[in-house]
Amino acid sequence: MSDNTLTVTEVVNSVTVTPVTNTVTVSEVGTQGPAGTNGTNGTNGTNGTNGATGATGATGATGATGAQGSSGVVTVNAPITNAGTSSAANLSVSTGTTSAVGVLQLTDSVSSTSTTTAATPNSVKTAYDLTTTKQFQTLKTTGLYYTSGQGNRLSDTTVVHQTTYYLPIIIQNAITADRISLRGGTGLSAGTVRLGIYNDSNGVPSTVLLDAGTFAGASAGTICSITISQSLSVGIYWLAFCQQGTAPTLSVYSGSGASSTATGNAVISGWSAPNAAGVMAYAQTSVTGAFATASSIPASTISPSIWIRTA
Repeated sequence: MSDNTLTVTEVVNSVTVTPVTNTVTVSEVGTQGPAGTNGTNGTNGTNGTNGATGATGATGATGATGAQGSSGVVTVNAPITNAGTSSAANLSVSTGTTSAVGVLQLTDSVSSTSTTTAATPNSVKTAYDLTTTKQFQTLKTTGLYYTSGQGNRLSDTTVVHQTTYYLPIIIQNAITADRISLRGGTGLSAGTVRLGIYNDSNGVPSTVLLDAGTFAGASAGTICSITISQSLSVGIYWLAFCQQGTAPTLSVYSGSGASSTATGNAVISGWSAPNAAGVMAYAQTSVTGAFATASSIPASTISPSIWIRTA
């Protein structure tokens, strides 16, 4: 406790101040007591609605490619053999034969007799096309003359001067021809004829295979023959005839005319009626010199007989 006394004395004014006594009681703070026990937790509230899914992030960069693993052992079947190891395979392939499987080389041929090669589709088609043109198989005997189906007629046939007649012929076996010939008809004298062979293109004469040249001095009943050496494989060809030079009085040769009893041939057909005159060959006018590629060749109802002889 503290006592404060103040006395003021003034001459003019006399003031009496009563001392103020302030009493403050201070109690000492005690030690804080222990915390009380926590109360029980309240019930959890209801979960709120999930928010919308956010946008997908960008794809990360592709990682580096891993190292390549070692080669495994190759397991194969015959005819391929494996002489390699797990790190290096060495394969070999056997050649096929008629008694063992294997690989074969392709051969584009219709005449090969190989037993270790295989035919190409092209050679098979070629063989097929040839079989469709054959009507029969004829042995080509050395020294005999051959011509087309109607070309063996010996009727007198009058031809047009400087006109090439193309007579079709089918070669069933590969041959070499050493003669090309025809026969003069009744009344022929001093005739000059050019003979040759043309290639075929879709049933008509096309390019020149052989220009055998000319035979001068053809006469009635004589054989006009030119020596040649021409190989002919299986297929269709056209024997060509053209009377050139000075025209004889009668241009008559043995052959098939519109009034003859010809029966047609294996290449051309076109009869107007049974036993009537029909297409015998093709003809090209205004040919005065060597043979050239056939063009402007209408069908003809006549044809001189042209022959070739096998060597």
